[in-house]
Amino acid sequence: AVLAIILMSRIIDRNHDVANEFNHYYNNGGKDDCSKLVGDRIRNIIGENIYNQNTIQIITIAVINYLCALVEIVQIVEINRWKKQADECLNADKLDGDKHSIEVNVETYEVPLIIILLICATLQVFFTWQLYRQFGWNIYKKIGADLRMQRLYRTMLIFVMFLKIDLFFMSYLAIEACTVSPPNRLTDSRLFYFHVCITIIIVLSQILAYRSLRSESSLGMKIFIGAWIVCIADFIILLKFSIKSSSEESWYFFSAVIVIGLVMGLVTLLWSIFVLRNFGKGLKPHLSRPYSLPTQRPSNNITSSSDPPTRPPRWAIDD
Repeated sequence: AVLAIILMSRIIDRNHDVANEFNHYYNNGGKDDCSKLVGDRIRNIIGENIYNQNTIQIITIAVINYLCALVEIVQIVEINRWKKQADECLNADKLDGDKHSIEVNVETYEVPLIIILLICATLQVFFTWQLYRQFGWNIYKKIGADLRMQRLYRTMLIFVMFLKIDLFFMSYLAIEACTVSPPNRLTDSRLFYFHVCITIIIVLSQILAYRSLRSESSLGMKIFIGAWIVCIADFIILLKFSIKSSSEESWYFFSAVIVIGLVMGLVTLLWSIFVLRNFGKGLKPHLSRPYSLPTQRPSNNITSSSDPPTRPPRWAIDD
């Protein structure tokens, strides 16, 4: 993880230097018709590799690392494409001896990061399998030997896992959308404020989903499903915004991330329906039980009035 952070820091520093280099040479003689398009993309590339690799659930880390490696490959393709266009923009009216080429050195920056991500993801697959076995034992300690109740509990845990991923991934994507699509870049400025509202809705819907799970509130879960459908619709708008009429103007990296976000959103939506259907089937009492199976106490029909009422333990989720 430390090595991956170091490699990402090098890429961010490289991207910042490339943006400054382009601005320097363009200010000394560049073409107006291509400067805005290329300049905006180079500045956007500065922050794309700062993508956070961490999630809460250990079982998802391998998937996230594989996806990040895939996105990094897409980033390489896009960097090379925009480097070529930047060179053409800077050297359009210059002689061969005066032409300048921007150096990005993908082999020494992006490639090592991809290798590290793939190695970490592969190792994580092994650790995940070992933890999955312990995961099953934790469920048995909490639920008991009732297979039906164990399936309900696993469904709930998987939904919580998706919520945690979405809180990280979709919130990042929504904030990124607000950054790259300000009102002056959109044909309709109302879309920008719609994206801002969606960013807030994503966070609030997460809180609503957790509370609805804890209380098995059908109304709360239905409101979450409705809000999530609106968020997915916003992502479709973002995907349309990122895909231009010309392939040279399309933003491959952003499009790839939006597609991943759409898939995650649809999976979460589907799983929320599964969870909603499981409400009222006896899982709620288990959400506040201790981690170990209760010990059998001697039968005593007489309850002392002096015994203070005990507060139920806080709702916990086994990771």
